[in-house]
Amino acid sequence: MKVGIDLDGVVFNSENYISAFVELKYMDQIRDDELNFKSNSTKNRYHISSANFEELLKVYESSIMKCPLMPYVKEAIDFLKSCGHRLYIITARGKYGEKHIALTKKRLKKEKIEVDEYHFAQTEKTSICKSLNLDLMIDDGYEVVSGLSKNGIKCFQFISDRTEKVRHKNVEYVYNWGEICRKVEEKKKEIVEEKNKYVNA
Repeated sequence: MKVGIDLDGVVFNSENYISAFVELKYMDQIRDDELNFKSNSTKNRYHISSANFEELLKVYESSIMKCPLMPYVKEAIDFLKSCGHRLYIITARGKYGEKHIALTKKRLKKEKIEVDEYHFAQTEKTSICKSLNLDLMIDDGYEVVSGLSKNGIKCFQFISDRTEKVRHKNVEYVYNWGEICRKVEEKKKEIVEEKNKYVNA
């Protein structure tokens, strides 16, 4: 299978890292009833002012090297590769500059996370997923998953505590990388069985 993988909130626990900073730093400006967890942008999610956005970008930049990995993501990616799946990193990282791409590559190398291809600064992921002819995309963002699923792309939406769930027939929810491996292997078996039906018909 050809599987696309997002970074923030999927490989790296950066969403919680950044959210914790924002909640601490701007707690006097945040109201629960104004939060928008359908937005992929932290700025829009918390209504961060333009004046504070530069500081937020600096924290995001530091998070690239500091934030923790999702549990067992390295082992899971190695497992999927060993099973013959082709893996593609597809991320919006880099939309604010090449430095974020360089830092991300450095961090991935440090963690020994290897995939078949990297696609950075993909703010609109539908076209790249279609061009790669992906069988599956793993992403956490409501806006991204909503757009992909409506365009016929199967998605695993990685759910954290505050993720807004996309309700669509092309979306399954996943909660950890062990579950992802199990479900990817199940889908591979389904595809093989479907192909065998046509061969033996």
